[in-house]
Amino acid sequence: MIGILGAYGSIGIWATRFIQDHFSEKLRLGGRNIAKVDAEIREEFQNAEWMQVCVQDTKSLDAFMRDCDCILDCAKLSKEEAHQMDVLAEEMNIPVAHLGIVGYQNRPAKVPVFYGSGSIPGLSGLIPQFVAEEFDRVESLDFYYGGIGAFSYTAAKDYLEGIFENSNHSMVCWENSKTVPFTPSENDVSEDLGKFLSDFKAFPYFDEEAAAVTKRLNLNAARFEMCVGGKRTLETLNSARFQYKQDPEKTIESLCFASKLDCFGLAEDTFFLCILSGEKDGSLQKKKLIISGFTPSQFTGKVAGALALCLLKEKVPGGVLLLGESSLAKPLIHLLKKNEPRLKYNLQDMNLNEIEGEI
Repeated sequence: MIGILGAYGSIGIWATRFIQDHFSEKLRLGGRNIAKVDAEIREEFQNAEWMQVCVQDTKSLDAFMRDCDCILDCAKLSKEEAHQMDVLAEEMNIPVAHLGIVGYQNRPAKVPVFYGSGSIPGLSGLIPQFVAEEFDRVESLDFYYGGIGAFSYTAAKDYLEGIFENSNHSMVCWENSKTVPFTPSENDVSEDLGKFLSDFKAFPYFDEEAAAVTKRLNLNAARFEMCVGGKRTLETLNSARFQYKQDPEKTIESLCFASKLDCFGLAEDTFFLCILSGEKDGSLQKKKLIISGFTPSQFTGKVAGALALCLLKEKVPGGVLLLGESSLAKPLIHLLKKNEPRLKYNLQDMNLNEIEGEI
């Protein structure tokens, strides 16, 4: 049985749908306000077990987790609440995947505990590892992600929390085993990015996930950029660093509202563009992968749902990690490709000889 906390939220419901579509055993769906769940949603998941959960109450959380084989946390947990869930998970020997990164701290653990288990962060850390399997040795990486869609509360909070993490760095990239001031890539990606965002700004960054990918692939050079579009969203982000210190909740709400206004009337999408250079069979090669096809909430939920299934099927060692630090790139991306016909997946070499088309 898989337990899904926050199963009927804007992201959690997409995770729940993915799991229900590809998992034959029972689901346990939990939340703090299950009595208020719409009748249509109750009908959609009529075969699931519904349970009222108070995450501040250890006994309530214990009852929800007990007898589950895996827990997917799509709720808005505080650091303390996430840590309490992790403690119970170790006691019960149950793997856990947290959608958010609040509370993440790399450490040993008896069971796998993942944070940042959605698309960004999460899939954003797995894609470069997936493309790297096309090479014998990788040398450099240029990675871009972005989307057309409103920030969810969790995504806005995670982004703003990340601004204040000492391990996160803006305006830097990786060169010769260290971070250095950011310099633009020689790759011209304007045409690729222009297909998704006609008016955007790219924000260079180097966070813990980027650092983990760089270390895992032993890259000599790496650039990571987040692409954000929308006049109101960009204006809000320009002042968010200072406003967040004074009133976090108001700043989160402002970012969500600004992005909602900017996306009004537009078709939502999320995209990832990964360019890797390296060696294959003695020759230098460069490959490009573009993945898109879902709204931000859908993509995040579906990745989280796929991760929950992978935790049951794959032999995953214990430890508290970001999803992007894990070795689940191949099984998770293959699971999405196999079961999501709307997923647009295009892997090419940079000589434009397509080696795998859209599915």
